[in-house]
Amino acid sequence: MADPFSIVAGTAGLLDVCWRVGSYMRRLKASAAKIERDLFSLSLEISALVTVSESIQNLWKVSSEKPIDELSPHAARIHELWEDVSLALRGCGDTMSRLVLLVEDVIGNDGIAVQGKRDGLKKALRKQSKDDDIREIRLQIASHQNSLQIALSALNICYIRASQTSTSLGLDALSDKQTSTNLGLAVLSDKIEYWGFKLHHELMASQSKAAKENKDKAISPTVSAAVTQIALEVSLNEHFYIPRAVSSMFTGKADLLDDLRHCLFDSSTEMQKQHVQKRFIIYGLGGSGKTEFCCKFAQDNRQSFWGVFWINASSPESVQHTYSAIAHVGGLEPNQRAAKDWLANLDHPWLLIIDNADDVNTPLDKLFPEGDRGTVLVTTRNPLNRLHGTVGEGSYHFEKLAEAEANDLLLRAAGEPTPWSATAIEYAGKITDRLGFLALAILQAGKAIAKRMATLSNYLDVYDQSWQRIRRFRRKPSARDGKDGTVSMNVYSSYEIIFRGLEATDSVTTQDAIQLVKMFSFFSWEDLRVDVLTNSVQHPKRQLEYDKAEAVKPAAKVDAPPQSWKQMLKGWAIWAAMKLNADRSGPILPSVLQDEREAFDEDRLMDALDQLNQLSLIYYQDATDSYSMHPLIHKWVRERPQMSTGEQALWCQAASTTLSRSILFPPLDETTSAVSLRRHLVPHISHVLKCAKGIDDMLIENQKARRSTWFMTRSGFGRLQAIEWAKFSLIYVQNGYFSEAEALQVKTRDYVCARLGMDHVAARRITLFLAGTYSLQVRTNKAGELINEVLQACREFLGPRHPETLRVMNMLGACRRFQGRFKEGRELLEEAIEAMSDTLGPEHEDTLEAMTNLGGLMYMYLDYAEARDLHTKAVDGLTKALGGAHEKTLIAKESLAMACFSFEGDVLVRGEAAHDLMVEVLAERTSKLGKEHPWTLFAVLNLARSKRALGDYTEAERLLRTTIPIAQRNLGENHFGTLAGTTHLAQVLARQGRFDEAEQMFNDVIQRHRYASSARADGEHPDRIAALWLLMGCYQTHGKTDDAIQVGNELLKAISTIGGEGLGLLHPFAKRLESRLDELSLLRAKSDDVPSGMALIAA
Repeated sequence: MADPFSIVAGTAGLLDVCWRVGSYMRRLKASAAKIERDLFSLSLEISALVTVSESIQNLWKVSSEKPIDELSPHAARIHELWEDVSLALRGCGDTMSRLVLLVEDVIGNDGIAVQGKRDGLKKALRKQSKDDDIREIRLQIASHQNSLQIALSALNICYIRASQTSTSLGLDALSDKQTSTNLGLAVLSDKIEYWGFKLHHELMASQSKAAKENKDKAISPTVSAAVTQIALEVSLNEHFYIPRAVSSMFTGKADLLDDLRHCLFDSSTEMQKQHVQKRFIIYGLGGSGKTEFCCKFAQDNRQSFWGVFWINASSPESVQHTYSAIAHVGGLEPNQRAAKDWLANLDHPWLLIIDNADDVNTPLDKLFPEGDRGTVLVTTRNPLNRLHGTVGEGSYHFEKLAEAEANDLLLRAAGEPTPWSATAIEYAGKITDRLGFLALAILQAGKAIAKRMATLSNYLDVYDQSWQRIRRFRRKPSARDGKDGTVSMNVYSSYEIIFRGLEATDSVTTQDAIQLVKMFSFFSWEDLRVDVLTNSVQHPKRQLEYDKAEAVKPAAKVDAPPQSWKQMLKGWAIWAAMKLNADRSGPILPSVLQDEREAFDEDRLMDALDQLNQLSLIYYQDATDSYSMHPLIHKWVRERPQMSTGEQALWCQAASTTLSRSILFPPLDETTSAVSLRRHLVPHISHVLKCAKGIDDMLIENQKARRSTWFMTRSGFGRLQAIEWAKFSLIYVQNGYFSEAEALQVKTRDYVCARLGMDHVAARRITLFLAGTYSLQVRTNKAGELINEVLQACREFLGPRHPETLRVMNMLGACRRFQGRFKEGRELLEEAIEAMSDTLGPEHEDTLEAMTNLGGLMYMYLDYAEARDLHTKAVDGLTKALGGAHEKTLIAKESLAMACFSFEGDVLVRGEAAHDLMVEVLAERTSKLGKEHPWTLFAVLNLARSKRALGDYTEAERLLRTTIPIAQRNLGENHFGTLAGTTHLAQVLARQGRFDEAEQMFNDVIQRHRYASSARADGEHPDRIAALWLLMGCYQTHGKTDDAIQVGNELLKAISTIGGEGLGLLHPFAKRLESRLDELSLLRAKSDDVPSGMALIAA
């Protein structure tokens, strides 16, 4: 290790010199404002040097008291760094000594104080003569300060890593303390991560400063090598998502990359000091390399960011989807608000690329995470968006490549051997000039030449033919005539050469590639996953095998009503119609995916994808194992003049069929791979439906104009579309897009019910599916209507004791509970349980699930003992039948736990056991569903209720205040879960005597409009009634007797229909309310007889 005396003496001597120089500065400031302003930056450098010197001194002291083991693998590196620090301190001391002499020369023999104007002038002149020397010394001091600061960060990393190694080696010896040891290792890892980011940031800032000041190094060479090696050893980036890998053909823009790095990493910039979010805008023409530039910056600076993320801002739907992917990384519910909140509160440094922010209907400022954290790069064609830049120049304008850069890109993409001849460069110059020096068009031209579809010498002839062909066949004028229109034509013409070259090649791989790229143009342009294609071949076979196995299972013995001749005739008609309408030609798919009888040839698929990738028609993204297309190419493939409306319909249907076939119906869709695939399908489904709508509109226009279209795939809604839309709606529901799912389900249900009638199982299933979607939107009235319609059909066509009838009866009974129609719900559930016990058995999961629902309803009747008895039977039976971690079992456990507490929040029985049950439920749901899934949020809510009942108000409040904002964001402010959480938080506050806060929350929750979608027209929602009751109690405890009576009278009116059919006043709760009102009336009468100040005491 370095000589201890050299470190101590070096830091002490340096601090002494800094103190003396600082003293001079302070006294000069008081003596001459002009000199003070000139030396201000120098004083800042000295202050920073003092700070880092003190830190080094402290670290040396600590390390001396606890010396590192010489056998440690980090010992040699630490010794080397201390030697470097010692040398840097010496150099720094020499520089500061020179500064002392310079300052003394400026001061002169007359002392620091300025003795009149003449003396001040003399000092100013002497200072002016030393300006160059002072400037040089200031730069040297900054370099020393950077060197010592970076060395300090590197030393901290080495010491922490040495401690981590020591702790890890002690695990075997401390097996009884393994948990605490692991926690210690986690803390050490966090410390390494912190110092690692700090070290990387300091290195980047020093490089930026060196570039800015035209110096080779901004830190001492004695420190640079060792520190850089340590920085490379510390892996910091954990998440790296960019739209595509940076092309090996990337060229130019090196100066802009360096400038951007300086803007974002130099902490001395004004915006950095103001603590604003760092944003930089890249705007310019489509195809000018904006996205590639941002990807290159992210790749080069990957280790400076814990996470690199990407947003596709081309449409609101794509924004939602790509933000959902970020939310998934954070373990949150997949939605935009969750992802933005997560980024806004993330402690680690992150980079967000907002790509293709061109949609005028999506304001750019709405896409930024809030707050001042993180770094954002934006690509856009809208020049007005440059106003959102906050660092440096704020924006770059990308229009075209420099001539030399353009020629270099073309020749490298064309595979021309180096060194390039003067003739090759001349041809390249003519081509790039014709293409407007546009990067994407040049790259496509190079690929065409490389594939021998043209040569350098004849490319412009081929290009001109392509251009004229496009202009001749173009059906509509460009919406962007002018510069943007010319740009698009340059790209399109370059692409058309490649495409026509493919069409001229008669090989299986080439024809597969053509079909795939046409189909891809109807998918979303990003995240084209191979497993979607392979699943479209494999999943239909799995579904068919499952359906066959289910068909041969023995059915429960039930007495179904005999069919009438009318019903039998209708059944035969439906069978005949389905046979006649069956599509015997097979599904519309690319040839490579049509392997119905033979084994699927995945190698053939990969060959076609590889050919498209080589031609840059698609791009492979290694991080996500998926492909993407450039938006301009994506649009052109779909809308090229040679693509008739009929052919568009064909490939749109192929895309729709491929997506549909990749989706499995429950329960097969619960596999890990199927769950993972769901969120990736949303943008593709949305895009193919949007394209289908446009094609349908165009077909109608063509028919009106009496134009003939040779292919009419999408003319009308039929059986194929019904199946596809049912599957698409399933994906929408599973990803939280309820309104989109509803729109598809409504049309599908209308079609199926009109064709088949409610006596067909398909009509009943789609109706129940739609009812479930309404329930998820808290529209329980609509859901109840549909479930009741299905129940009547089941009773008529299947009989009252058929298993399907009983399952639907159970569903309706549960729905009636949430509507506040308790009497009807209880009758339905009791009938269902009795019949299920006879036909299916008392231990069948359907019977036990109905018991859980009946237990919840008995809780609403305040019959807590009966509720606990039912829930206990359900928990025991479901645990045996399905396992303790199944969601149905968890619902029963949660219901049992809540039945141990009254709805006012008092412990009835086994409070601690109920609390532990909720802890178990929450742990399971968090692990399986994620921490923001609605079921997980309900578990947090009920855990908070158990803690409130046990008197742990602080923890109950913390849980609720953490969860309610998430529920508001993900479920909505009027979702019954959000309202219930707010009600229970108000109750926690009331229990703590914080009455004003509680009353404000209660009064917000009880607003009638919040329950409009669930309450009956002639009654109230039970949750609102519960909130009114708790508010009444809060007022009473607070001594607001009149307010309590007013709420009680409103509550009395509200319960008149609770339970349904005007039987609310017979509910047990009505008697409790009447008793409470009598008590309040007596209390008010007493308060009228005593002084107002004594009213509360008398109560």
